[in-house]
Amino acid sequence: MPCVIGSRVASLIVSALLLAFVAPSAHAQQPGRTPPVARRGRPAATAQTEPGRPVPTIADLPRIAAGLSSTNADQVREAIDLLSVIDRPEVIPHLAQLLRSGPPDVVTDRAIDALGGLGHPDGIDVLLELTHHRRPGARRKAYAALAQIRDPRIPTLLEAGLRDSDRGVRGQVALSFGEIGARQSVAILFRAFERGVLEAATSIGKLGGPDTVERLAGYLGQQPLSVLLSGFREYLLRSDISDRVKLDIVARLVEVAGPQVREMFQRLVQEWPAPRGRGTDRVRAAMQDAVRRIPDGPARTGTRPAGTAPTPPAPSPPATAPAGGAR
Repeated sequence: MPCVIGSRVASLIVSALLLAFVAPSAHAQQPGRTPPVARRGRPAATAQTEPGRPVPTIADLPRIAAGLSSTNADQVREAIDLLSVIDRPEVIPHLAQLLRSGPPDVVTDRAIDALGGLGHPDGIDVLLELTHHRRPGARRKAYAALAQIRDPRIPTLLEAGLRDSDRGVRGQVALSFGEIGARQSVAILFRAFERGVLEAATSIGKLGGPDTVERLAGYLGQQPLSVLLSGFREYLLRSDISDRVKLDIVARLVEVAGPQVREMFQRLVQEWPAPRGRGTDRVRAAMQDAVRRIPDGPARTGTRPAGTAPTPPAPSPPATAPAGGAR
């Protein structure tokens, strides 16, 4: 009998331990308490809750928002992260109030990132204010956060960033146009490119129609080749650009040649999807041929715009007769 009782006691102890181990995980997986789904392929929140800790919901908003008033920067950052996990527009007024209070730079950056992760139009007003922040890093983050919001006002609001006093901010904004697919802004991007915002070339390649290829090619020999290649690469990768236009791009770049062009073609050939059935991808074949034709050596000096005639060689000096006449 003692052995039976002991066995039952041991069994109860083991069961209790198992329940204690499993309970937190079960609580963490309650329906309706899962983290938000990521938008546009980006992380939906900047925070990760600790294992076994329940994911915060809108019911926890008052308690978490109170942490934004803490004098401890770590507690403020933790509150920001937890608000990001809630992922509801109701958290935006609390983040806006924090940002308008002039917090330390590290807290400002964290809160701006949180607004970008939320991606809700309610955050536009405070982010627009932050595009005038004294610090370029904060302005850059504010524009990046605006670009994560789906709202018809965004392209117009981003245009001001192309005139920012900081080069890094201008470059970030130029790239953002391509990320949001603002095709109506191609003319603005060309103007920015002509004023030295070289990152605009990448977005032009993502957004421009076939008629813009000729315009971008006109800068060959005038702007750094690596910059222009970033735009031509985007044209070549697009499914809405015809093979005829792509073959013209390949031909123009073969005229320029050089290791940068060769390297880009090599990478594109490796990334290019295989042709279906027994068909041949003409663009891929043209790039393969270009790789074979372009020397694997230093770039040509004095590259000229594609489509223009090369400078003729200087005439040889006239032969002079030796002194004293011919013998």
